Amino acid sequence: MLRPAPAPGREAGGALDAGSSVRGAAASAAPFARDLALVALAKAAVSALVLALGFRAVSDDDFARVVLAQEWAHAPRLDPTGTSWLPVPFWLNGAIFRVLGPVVAPTLEVARAVAFALGVASSALVYISARWITGDRRAALAGALLAGAFPWSACLGVATVPELPTAALSLFAVASLVTPPAGPAPPAGRALLGALALVLATLSRYEPWPVAVAFAAMALLAAARLGQGRAAQAKLALAALVALAGPAAWIAWNRVAHGEALHFLARVASYRSAVSPGGDGTLLRFLAYPAAMVREEPELFLTPIAIALVAWRARRGAARGVEEGRAPRRPFPPLLRAALPYALPGAVAAFQIAALSIALVRDGAPTHHPERATLLALLLLALAVGDLSARAFRGASTGARRALGGALLVVLVVGIFFRPHLRREHFNPRTDEVAIGRAAAELTPPAAPVLVEVVDYGHLAALAALGRPWSAHPDRSIDPRDPPVRSSFDDPASLARRAADVGAAYLIGRVTPPVTAFAGPPLATRGAWGLWAAPAPPTSGALLAAPAARSSGAAEGAPEDRAAISAPSAEAAP
Repeated sequence: MLRPAPAPGREAGGALDAGSSVRGAAASAAPFARDLALVALAKAAVSALVLALGFRAVSDDDFARVVLAQEWAHAPRLDPTGTSWLPVPFWLNGAIFRVLGPVVAPTLEVARAVAFALGVASSALVYISARWITGDRRAALAGALLAGAFPWSACLGVATVPELPTAALSLFAVASLVTPPAGPAPPAGRALLGALALVLATLSRYEPWPVAVAFAAMALLAAARLGQGRAAQAKLALAALVALAGPAAWIAWNRVAHGEALHFLARVASYRSAVSPGGDGTLLRFLAYPAAMVREEPELFLTPIAIALVAWRARRGAARGVEEGRAPRRPFPPLLRAALPYALPGAVAAFQIAALSIALVRDGAPTHHPERATLLALLLLALAVGDLSARAFRGASTGARRALGGALLVVLVVGIFFRPHLRREHFNPRTDEVAIGRAAAELTPPAAPVLVEVVDYGHLAALAALGRPWSAHPDRSIDPRDPPVRSSFDDPASLARRAADVGAAYLIGRVTPPVTAFAGPPLATRGAWGLWAAPAPPTSGALLAAPAARSSGAAEGAPEDRAAISAPSAEAAP
């Protein structure tokens, strides 16, 4: 898009060549559709494998987003959270919950099915982006398959967080402005599609905001080219404005709703400061994102090095053969020219990471798993690695091909061996919390109020599995910005008061002596967690006797033994 303008009539001729022949369009559409289906099926297979291996969630944010979407489906409002979290993911998931509501409850399983589908749709966007960048069918296919399979892409393809769809939309937007090596320049209307993708992306996560700025600048530069038609210039200028519409709208909303245009930045910074008041030094923070990329996906960085070393060795051997009088040959294809189309998207990704690094220095960035925010760069790198690897195998001599296969095998083994030692943060499926939430959904009436123990943010998994967070009451706040509050589940008297305050009919918490002293044996247990029917408020005469009696009974039997007690049906429960 940023190349010199074509000669008069060339652009129109190119458009005619590209789209006026119905037969040619149909012939090119069939392979495109097949490749797109292959990429989607491969992504679905990768996602199914990830789930089969036990992955369920990146962090407690996964469950928090499901809970907020469930609440939005129950009571929609323009700003789903009233916090710094952007609205589009909650609008989308909440709308799906509402549409399916008459047939299927808004459960955690439905949210995960939606995440699975969005992961497959994201892979389709990545493939289309690769076609626009490379202009080469096989190169795009190889890159898109790898981009859907590297570990973070695989995990985020099934997680109930918006990072993968957001990164795919961002890549789609940047690719809409790229001129492939063989040309022609992309139609100006394509930039409008990219701008609309950025509206969704910038209202889903904050990391696409620098991408939107870069996109707008590139679109305006393209509109200013000599030789552009007025219609094309108008479309590109409109695309620049549309790309910035998401951030502008969110800033305006914060000004109206909170009295401060950058309220969301202050909120993020205050939370991060509360979580890690000391933090790392400035240099470590600035380098955190590049370091996270290398640490989490080392194979994507080692593979180009391996290809370069094999190419150097093969060409050196060929040069030695010429010196010895053998016929000249090309043992390895030239790959530098093939990598050039990735320069412009790569520059945008580098600009994004630089902006995120500056934000991190100023406490305005995610508090955990920083590699999530670099997914655009990782997807782009995967496209390039897949593309160049496929070209190398196709064009290399037999000996160079064997050497390249061995080098890539070494890269894979090294990555598998070192990856567990490099990772700093691990995934948390919250298996017990999810299980007790599901049990509560089965054993309690739909509108029954539930008091939930808050140990850490794992209670969000129980709420998501319960499926009706509007009827659940966390027993305290553990927001690090709030004063510390002791859990009401720590002693029977506090628990009795808290349960009475919220009118709780049921309790969800860990199976501990204070809880069993107040509520007796649980109706169900899942791991360390249990579900109880909250006792009716005792009379004044029984207030002292009941806890003692229940304490003696609570000591008998393990939680698993008490789980065998017949649980009343939901209809019979109080």
